[in-house]
Amino acid sequence: MSSIAVLPTGSPTSTLFAVIRRGGMFATAIFVMLAQAVLIVRNPAGTTTLNPSFLYATLVAILCINGGIRLCTFHPRDSQASWLSRVVWVTPSIIAWETFILISNATVSSSLVVMTGLLLVVVECNWWIVSLRRQSSKRPQQTTIIKQQLLFDTIDSPPAFAADILPLDNTNEIATTLALHAQQSWTRFSDDSGESITAIERVLFEPGQRHQTIYFSFVPSLIAVPEITTHIVEGPPATIRLDETQTFGARLELKLGQKYEEPIELIIQIEMVAVRTVAA
Repeated sequence: MSSIAVLPTGSPTSTLFAVIRRGGMFATAIFVMLAQAVLIVRNPAGTTTLNPSFLYATLVAILCINGGIRLCTFHPRDSQASWLSRVVWVTPSIIAWETFILISNATVSSSLVVMTGLLLVVVECNWWIVSLRRQSSKRPQQTTIIKQQLLFDTIDSPPAFAADILPLDNTNEIATTLALHAQQSWTRFSDDSGESITAIERVLFEPGQRHQTIYFSFVPSLIAVPEITTHIVEGPPATIRLDETQTFGARLELKLGQKYEEPIELIIQIEMVAVRTVAA
């Protein structure tokens, strides 16, 4: 029996790092906003004229700060984001607005003011449209139990032996064998602690074939990158290697211990567990 395991991502160290990261971004945003507010109060319109090159450098620096803040915090529609993360996500827009006021007060060039305003509007609109659209497409769905058994090309009427494949009395009991005509069987469970998927997969090797790659797609996506464990239920010795894991899918590499002159069939069981992490 061959098995592999991947460490989960929700460790205490990563959680502490996330708290420090978001706290640092919050402090940076507050400092920049207060500094700009003080400059605006002390330099009303027309009282100070700065070099255009200095204004350009200031604008680039502000855009870099805003980008860093947004890349290091949650998305605005993240259901697990804390109030601190949501506040930090809005602060770059406030910083951009204060930057425009400050540059307007510190230059007499109307073209520079208009160009700065257009640039900030384009950048802010792009940030919000892209992030909100991406988050809407990734919004998790309410899922309790999802069972999937791939038998034929159509699913209008399941065959009589389908009852022997999926357990009916206890949803926590997962079958470890497949019917002769079944290619795979999935059971997906979701609760407050996270999500789990148990899959039974039939893998066929042609004569002389040793390597094969199988892909799994999670629809809807899991709440986190899962911990994956696999083992061989039926078949000759083989090596199973986890090649890539994402919230939306995984890829496994299978290699038989030797070449066979006849077709070989492996039945493997894959257990995937995604732990729900609580945002600070």
